[in-house]
Amino acid sequence: MFQVKVMSVRDYGFAVDLANTMDWGMDVTDFAFNQSLEPDGCLTLLDGAVPVGIATCVSFGKVGWFGNFIVNLECRRQGAGRLLLDHAVKYLQGRGVETIGLYAYPCLEDYYGKFGFKTDNLSSLTVMHNSNVQTCICSSIDFGVQPDFSVLTRFDSEFFGADRSRLLRSILLQEKFSLYCASFVGKEMVGYILSKTWGPIAEVGPLVCHPDRLDMALELLKVMLQRLVNRPVTLYLPQNQGLLEAFLLTVGFRKSFSLSRMFLGESKIQSGVCLAESLERG
Repeated sequence: MFQVKVMSVRDYGFAVDLANTMDWGMDVTDFAFNQSLEPDGCLTLLDGAVPVGIATCVSFGKVGWFGNFIVNLECRRQGAGRLLLDHAVKYLQGRGVETIGLYAYPCLEDYYGKFGFKTDNLSSLTVMHNSNVQTCICSSIDFGVQPDFSVLTRFDSEFFGADRSRLLRSILLQEKFSLYCASFVGKEMVGYILSKTWGPIAEVGPLVCHPDRLDMALELLKVMLQRLVNRPVTLYLPQNQGLLEAFLLTVGFRKSFSLSRMFLGESKIQSGVCLAESLERG
């Protein structure tokens, strides 16, 4: 009989092995970080006492995100996935979440549609990767400019549609693992970019910028990549960011695969979100 429980540290090894059957490139630190944000939001699906599936979810006030959803092949089409997804949705709704987002392989849109998720046709997502960043393109932005944290979180929530301060604070507290830069026009913040490094590997995002100043989004991306030279870098680019895509292709990034953004409830994300933070947290 299938049942769902909160993931324990003992489940991390299974979770990593199962996730990486999909070439997601995850390790134990990914699940530990997710669980530090949402202790009861990392889930393990059991068949009796045997783990057979995983999922993670995180809440940001009225917006939640669902990810890392996978069930052993031999347990599919038996209601296992439905049980796990139902559990996650009810958990998030119990936390006061009104809108749940996820990134889905296009072939799974119909599957999630059965649960009420609808595709956001204006914003699919492309995963882009550069195995060894070698750009020396200069930017006009001073990397040392960092505003008060409350300024950052207010600006971010304006475009993401929810308060991600818990997530952003957790990333920035990992001082040697994160880099952060913001841009201003006068005293008004117009954009910021953040990256996370895990050993030699870096992820860039989120990048949030006022939609009237996408020139600043490009400058922020340039200044961040200058700091990540000689590293492999991955980022998550919405389809409506043609300016950033053209630049990335010129400096050696390649498209890995595309995903569809789907929501259960009304999307609150605005066009100023130029790079997603991650696949599992939006």
